[in-house]
Amino acid sequence: MIRKSIVGFVFFMLPALALSATEGTLSVSPAVVMLQGNVGQSTTQTMTIMNVTSEPMSFDMTAKDVVVRDGRRTLVNAGELAGSVANTAIFSPKSLTVAPGEKRTVEVTVTIPNNPAARAIIAMFQGTTKLQRKGMQITASLGTLLTFALSDNASAETSALVVTPPTATSNLSVAQKLSNESSEPVLAQGMLAIVNPAGTLVAKQAMTPRRLLPGETTGVKAEYGGELSAGRYRALVTYVLQNNKTLTSSAEFDVR
Repeated sequence: MIRKSIVGFVFFMLPALALSATEGTLSVSPAVVMLQGNVGQSTTQTMTIMNVTSEPMSFDMTAKDVVVRDGRRTLVNAGELAGSVANTAIFSPKSLTVAPGEKRTVEVTVTIPNNPAARAIIAMFQGTTKLQRKGMQITASLGTLLTFALSDNASAETSALVVTPPTATSNLSVAQKLSNESSEPVLAQGMLAIVNPAGTLVAKQAMTPRRLLPGETTGVKAEYGGELSAGRYRALVTYVLQNNKTLTSSAEFDVR
């Protein structure tokens, strides 16, 4: 059985889509499912779509591989890549219509092939209902991101930490790049800590979790809005990965 954890953050596709201020939204849950298993194993996941709009919406279910090219995520049609994970996806039902105010569920079964070409897929509600908006026809599509880890060897790297001290009109901020150089998807939970020259903790703040596919790099920035007395400090940013590996970087700064 493939182990899984469900996380309510997504960086590739939004879990909700606003059509207009008066028409409400479409939403899909879960937004992200993290899976860990072995080649040849299968998993069945349940996705729920909620239609809070003024009209019925129809969808065909489809899957696409998510790969990283030139540091950016790209959707690839199922079967285009050798070892396509998306090509193994089986949906039940394969299509559906969701009435206004209605909630519907779909099951998707995925099998990890030999030499998988990707470590993530989008299980997508591909919209088929054509909507008229400002003289144009559009469709609405949403999806769940499924990531696949085949080992506990997730790791990440960071660039040097850059600290911008607070001013009378701006908060303290830290910035750096976070990269996944491993073969596994990474979920990095970050924490910003500020210590004084004596090493005493002055403040800390949780950072937005970051999810990176193999080969992906993202910019990370966080702000601290609390008050700091004049003096010298050290900012430390620590990431804890899903396999409990930690990654820490630091930089000194002055508050005047």
